[in-house]
Amino acid sequence: YDVIPVSNGATIVGKVVFIGVPPSPRVFDVNKEPEVCGKVRSLEKIQVENGFLKGAIIFLEGVKKGKAFEAKTFKAILPGEGKFLYKSGKTLDLDVSQKKCNFGPVTGVIAKGQPIEFENQDPIKHTLRTYVLKGRNANVLRTINTQNLSAHSKMTQVLSSKKTKQAQVVALTCDRHDFMENWMYIVDSPYFSISDEAGQFYLDQIPPGQYELVAWHPELGTQRRPVSVIAGSSLDVSFEFRQ
Repeated sequence: YDVIPVSNGATIVGKVVFIGVPPSPRVFDVNKEPEVCGKVRSLEKIQVENGFLKGAIIFLEGVKKGKAFEAKTFKAILPGEGKFLYKSGKTLDLDVSQKKCNFGPVTGVIAKGQPIEFENQDPIKHTLRTYVLKGRNANVLRTINTQNLSAHSKMTQVLSSKKTKQAQVVALTCDRHDFMENWMYIVDSPYFSISDEAGQFYLDQIPPGQYELVAWHPELGTQRRPVSVIAGSSLDVSFEFRQ
């Protein structure tokens, strides 16, 4: 991916709708370090509010050159206080700020060959496991790395392009706390968005061209739409998922 100036770029906006009744969050009794994690925790992968889906990854495939990566921060749902912090520049660098037994939001994005820095802000140890996954059923291809994160420690991991050649998704888990689970869609350009509480997403500064707009969710699968982007245009594209 090459960073170039984009003049008179296009925009794509839309919403992600959920049809049906979302499942209840999975509830866990915490057996290890409840004094830090809490006695009971939950994992809600399908987050729906007023019929709109939060946490769907929207990515524009096929963009080879365009705007630089932007600094973005995505926070977890309380009581977790983890954050995904994306840096700006020519590449997508991710800092995972791990706090209150939580890596960050359930979904995020990640780039091949780019560093990920994990910072454990908890006063306890976490055992990070990173899986490379393929397909809707998220079959495990291999474990990239297992690393003990001691209290208030940092580590950096680089997602190997070779190991992710067949994959489109990476999962993060903790061997010590089974409610810690996150899903990362692999991207190769800054043209991604994550749907908010109102299901909204927004992409801007898009160079003209023929692309494919992808909507992905770890539980609900993948949808694709071909889009023709004209300079200065604004497209409204929505997606509808159901359980």
